[in-house]
Amino acid sequence: MHVLLLALNYHPDRLGNAPLMTGLAEGLVARGHRVTVVCAFPHHETGRIEAPYRGRLFARDAHNGVDIHRVWLYAPEGGAAAKMANYASFTATALAAALAVGPVDVVFTPSPPLTLGLVDAALARWRGVPFVYNLQDLFPEAAVRLGVLTNPRVIGAFERLEKLVYRRATRLAVISEGFRQHLLARGVPDGKIAVIPNFADVDFITPRPRAGNPFREAHGLDETFVVQFSGRMGYSQGLETVVEAWKRLGDLPDLRLMMVGDGQARPMVDAALGDDPRVVLLPTQAREDLPDLLAAADVGLAPLRHGMAGTSVPSKMFGIMAAARPIIAGVDAGSDAEALVQTADCGRVVPPEDPAALADAIRAAHADRAMSQAQGERGRAHVVAHYAQAAVVDAYERLLRSIT
Repeated sequence: MHVLLLALNYHPDRLGNAPLMTGLAEGLVARGHRVTVVCAFPHHETGRIEAPYRGRLFARDAHNGVDIHRVWLYAPEGGAAAKMANYASFTATALAAALAVGPVDVVFTPSPPLTLGLVDAALARWRGVPFVYNLQDLFPEAAVRLGVLTNPRVIGAFERLEKLVYRRATRLAVISEGFRQHLLARGVPDGKIAVIPNFADVDFITPRPRAGNPFREAHGLDETFVVQFSGRMGYSQGLETVVEAWKRLGDLPDLRLMMVGDGQARPMVDAALGDDPRVVLLPTQAREDLPDLLAAADVGLAPLRHGMAGTSVPSKMFGIMAAARPIIAGVDAGSDAEALVQTADCGRVVPPEDPAALADAIRAAHADRAMSQAQGERGRAHVVAHYAQAAVVDAYERLLRSIT
């Protein structure tokens, strides 16, 4: 089976959907299939195309058996207009690259961007092959909840495009039951939907001791309790809440905050916390250092703004769980993210954008170290049992085989 996978982010990007799509493509190759990826030049972590690719339109390489076609896109960070330009430019260049790929058996693409789904549906129809659309977020609903999209005409246009992509797709793969309910509410037949969760690389991210941890040693954290946020620092995370919560915790002398990542909100984080000696600020780290980075924490944070947990499940939650660290999730009641923490009993859930509640949860984790450790261990056991990479790739392989 030859799979054409079109994705905005792919290796060596380390944030967003890149690890998932990389793991899926390489997992299918390991199972004897051929995978061709069309993706953007690496840019997701800094908002700029990385140096080796600047000034180019296309590039081709291979990684772990996957044939990769990389394309230019408009990359700068910014508001809604910049994001739309980012998506539109990638859709155009990805289409050009995909047209040059030889015969394939199935087309697969994750969201975002939604516009790529329409292009892929047309590609699949032109080639006479099935098309799987993988919903990693819900657009335009997420943008509306964030206040990024406010014009009723624009929202209506995107909602019509959303329904068109859903109709054209052969199958729709969603990451949670909440996403499935979203599709059913939009009239999608239940038999067209496959619920396949995202995975954690539980063989790569494993529990490691705090003692001797290179990040703790390098930053003088050996005798401290470390609260960690690691991942893309974007608008949807609502990191102002973390900043305000941290200001309430000055009476705990052994408490430290580690903020790791880059993105639109990084300047705000630097300005608010850069002079605090209790805070460690780091850029996005190399993938090979991720297990040690996650192990440096005593508790991991997974915050979102109001309404966002209904449109996405933070992928960082699976990494924290795989590392056997407890989670404090700032997410909406009734969301899939809340259900994950509660089902696994792997941490605490607080209301989004509530600094007082977040500070109280950090205090509770700090006060009861034994409970925090037990929560981390339960999280690890749950993610191994239900979200291991091999099982998730197997599920995608079965889905693709069923329609080819």
